[in-house]
Amino acid sequence: MLNYYRYKEVYELFLKGKYEEAKHLLMELQSRYIETCDENSVLKSQIQEFEDILYLSKNLIFDGSHYWLITGNIKQGPFCTTCYNRDGTLIRLHDNGDAKRCYHCGTEYDRDNAIQNEGVEKAATPPRLAKVIPLYK
Repeated sequence: MLNYYRYKEVYELFLKGKYEEAKHLLMELQSRYIETCDENSVLKSQIQEFEDILYLSKNLIFDGSHYWLITGNIKQGPFCTTCYNRDGTLIRLHDNGDAKRCYHCGTEYDRDNAIQNEGVEKAATPPRLAKVIPLYK
């Protein structure tokens, strides 16, 4: 914590001609100010993380088979339940016509939302192209 009265001490030391003492005290105050600013930045980022977690807890829904993110009036998704439950990441499922597939973990969901193949790669399937969106650091 900064002691504001110490700035007055610096001023008085300069007036008395004690430049080295004033310079030393000013450097000490500057160091404390920098530490306070760094701590403030860390706390702001933590607050932002908690706000993001709170937003997800209010707007992420599970319909029994997939996760959906509600933003405004738009329902986004579906997202892979395996990736979210395991890693906490929202990976959007790719719809290839007869099934939905997660390119990150390889899980496939049929039209009835049942898991067909969990983590099984087929020879003819393309490589994983999903972008991982971390929910926490």
